[in-house]
Amino acid sequence: MFSLKKKKALSILFGMLIIISSVACSNQSSSNTEDSSNDEEKTKIVFWHNWETGPSGESLKKSVELFNETHPHIEVDAVYVAPDGGDAVGSKLLTAVAGGNPPDVFFTSRYGIAEYMDAVTPLNEFAERDGITQDLFYDWAWGEATYGDTLLGLPYDGTARALFYNKEHFRAAGLDPDNPPTTIEELEEAARKLTIKEGNRYEQIGFIPWFGEGWLYTWGWAFGGEFIDENGTITANAPKIVEALEWETDFAQEYGIETLNSFVSSAGTNATNPFITGQLSMMVNGNWMLGQISEYAPDLDYGISYIPTPTGDNFTTYLGGRALIMPKGVKNQEEAWEFIKFMCTTEEAQSLKEITGDFSAIPDVNLKIYGDDPRQEKFLEVMPNGYHRPVILAGNMMWDEMAKAPELVMNNRGTAQEVLDEISEKINREIEKKKAE
Repeated sequence: MFSLKKKKALSILFGMLIIISSVACSNQSSSNTEDSSNDEEKTKIVFWHNWETGPSGESLKKSVELFNETHPHIEVDAVYVAPDGGDAVGSKLLTAVAGGNPPDVFFTSRYGIAEYMDAVTPLNEFAERDGITQDLFYDWAWGEATYGDTLLGLPYDGTARALFYNKEHFRAAGLDPDNPPTTIEELEEAARKLTIKEGNRYEQIGFIPWFGEGWLYTWGWAFGGEFIDENGTITANAPKIVEALEWETDFAQEYGIETLNSFVSSAGTNATNPFITGQLSMMVNGNWMLGQISEYAPDLDYGISYIPTPTGDNFTTYLGGRALIMPKGVKNQEEAWEFIKFMCTTEEAQSLKEITGDFSAIPDVNLKIYGDDPRQEKFLEVMPNGYHRPVILAGNMMWDEMAKAPELVMNNRGTAQEVLDEISEKINREIEKKKAE
């Protein structure tokens, strides 16, 4: 039998255990409540993009992961959305906004934003509040993301074009591999020396102006033309642009339009790109080719130079890229802006472009990640002086019309002047029509 003292001691011990247990349960309950509260406080936002695989997809994925790690109160769900064409997904955005269920952030080409600006939340107030101005970016990147005074998105990246040339072909043709052509006349002379023809078949072609990124935009700017005037009127029929198209047509006639077009239509991409396989000696193409050449032809002896101009100076380039925008109707605007700002303005996110070789829309970032790479030298030199496509209410239509123009002239559907007159009139009519809607 227990003594009275032992009974009292046991009673005290049981009491203490009950208290300890109660405190533990209370702490556990409090912890669970806090965890639940934290979960509720984390805001989830949806990010639509169209870079699913490859280096670009990897870069985007790492950027999103980095944001989620450094912003514990926000969780970004990156969702791949197949593009309508090119890298635009405009119709899908319009459908989502009209249905009242837009993504919080949307990834798209800059030049076409104006066409669906009614579905976009302007970012002027957010940018002004946080001190983000045009000074941070290249002028062309900010300009391409702006319509009038309305900032439709923040510039995310940049693409530039230059002349790629095969040094081995140059040496074999008696050309100096360290002095590529800088004038249109020198380009023509080099193309003739580099072209090898057996009967009616080309074994090697020196150059095709419209191959790769040799769009009429590219050559129009190289010749000194402007596609839009200060009043917003499209001037695709400006004298210098007409001159550029006439030059392309004359080039095609010299080498045989059908033969060259057959070559271009059968040309492959990536590993079977004719420049990579050694069938084409020179081409105008974008900075993304650096990665492709490294992957598919690491021993290729090539150089990169300016896009030639008639005078051999005033070098420029055709620039493009994408932006992050906030659709209309987004409920979590502050969180969406926080993500856009991180992706487009921070060095930690922008530096991940080194994975793809893409350019940042921020000059200082490019100098830090590419300043010591000799392959990037010409790109970095001309980018501040480059041009972007007109940001207009018919940007996609203008792109399609300009892409068809060389073929129309080469197939005798009109002179360069006639074709470009018609295009200018058509685009200007469409712009006025959309303004009136």
